[in-house]
Amino acid sequence: MQFTEIDAYPLRPGELRNWIPRTGPAARWRDDPRATSHVHEAHLRGALSIQRRRHIDGGRESWLGLGIEFDEPLSIPGLRSALRAWIDRHEVLRTHVFMEEGKPRRRSAQTDTVDLKVQTVGTYRSAGPLAEQLLGEFDRATAPLTWPAYLFSTVSREDSFTLFFAADHSLMDGYSLILSPHELRELYRQAVHGVEARLLPTGSYVDYSDDDRQTADRATATHPAARMWQEYLTETSFLPSPFPMPLLPPSAKSLAGETLAALSRDPDGVPRLPQAALNFHLLDDERANNFTRVCSESGASLVTGVLACMAKINTDLGFGPVFRCAVTRHTRDAEQWIAALGWFVGIAPFRLDTTGSRGFGDLAQRAQTEWRRSKAGSTLPYLRIGEVLGGAPPPQFVVSFMDTRSAPGSAVNDDGGAGALRSRDYSIEDVYLWMLRTPSGLHVAARFPGLATASRSVTLYLGALRSMLTEIGDAAVTRG
Repeated sequence: MQFTEIDAYPLRPGELRNWIPRTGPAARWRDDPRATSHVHEAHLRGALSIQRRRHIDGGRESWLGLGIEFDEPLSIPGLRSALRAWIDRHEVLRTHVFMEEGKPRRRSAQTDTVDLKVQTVGTYRSAGPLAEQLLGEFDRATAPLTWPAYLFSTVSREDSFTLFFAADHSLMDGYSLILSPHELRELYRQAVHGVEARLLPTGSYVDYSDDDRQTADRATATHPAARMWQEYLTETSFLPSPFPMPLLPPSAKSLAGETLAALSRDPDGVPRLPQAALNFHLLDDERANNFTRVCSESGASLVTGVLACMAKINTDLGFGPVFRCAVTRHTRDAEQWIAALGWFVGIAPFRLDTTGSRGFGDLAQRAQTEWRRSKAGSTLPYLRIGEVLGGAPPPQFVVSFMDTRSAPGSAVNDDGGAGALRSRDYSIEDVYLWMLRTPSGLHVAARFPGLATASRSVTLYLGALRSMLTEIGDAAVTRG
């Protein structure tokens, strides 16, 4: 299952329809006392700031999405039934958080009150214009300050169709993307073919947000997460840890084809240049298994083995013995949250010192120890970390790991049955690496500043990582 922007998705032309959620006049939206999570509040405050400066409230940079392939004709009544059932299943799609008098407030709708307006946009005969149309639709429809902050679209052909779903990040995370294709396929099969949907029971992200907020609000600077971030940030003088290799030209005189306009911002301070993206196939399934076996023999995992290699590359390229980044850690720690649609992600600091390491096995063990230790750093929302520490810089270099193999339908998704999508980003500082272990191997999706310097650096870095992972795994096979 690839993680790409919409223009890299293998679009097939056809008739485009938008499926717009709406509630009728009889729907009962009620004031909902359940609290908003810190991460959701921070997201809303950022969106409100952009709205005040730029007088727009579109998503633009903050949505995630899906493309799901169906090898059968589109049934409009059947899909309407499936989507309504999915909206009823996940309460986060029937709730709206907004800012009022400087504080977040929530209103929620009951089940069986959301319907879908089907709007035919037109028939597209080539992928390029279709991709641009979808991008514009998703950017506009996923504004976090309005409801619905999500949209469904279909591109239908005579014997097949593609279902797209885009939602503001406040409604879903990476694990939601992994789990949703199976759910939507099952609900469509039930609606059209009468086959009972096989779905895991699920709780509500709204309940999780309430619990998470109350727990976080009780935390102080003595909380283990706060202490861990305090230690990490003190070493960097409370500056964010950047990607180790150069992203920007050393000076305006050496732009080498990159104009100053590309680096500048518009009158409202918004970067003009969209970030670039790379999708690397790091290891096929056999080689990923070989590398994982080496990690296991050292008491490490695939995740920590990869981080050990990244630290070694950091040292080999002359950027010092200490490797630093922020890592995402899911917070689905109770069974009721496993299949829930929502934003269940924390950020933890990761620091690995290569000084005196005695080869890969030793470094992988260190990485495993640090991975276990760093988990505590994600147990408090990063907004709350900043509050209790008196400030914390936004992370700039973030590494995320997801294993999709246990998700229902993962093999179908990995074979082209579904793909994960993300909005464009315009940062000239951030580098994000999403590592995905799928049935076909280990992949990395990267986004980084859209400059030639950054592209060269990230390409070199990921190429070195692929070579090191392959060498370690292949050497183990040769040794027998």
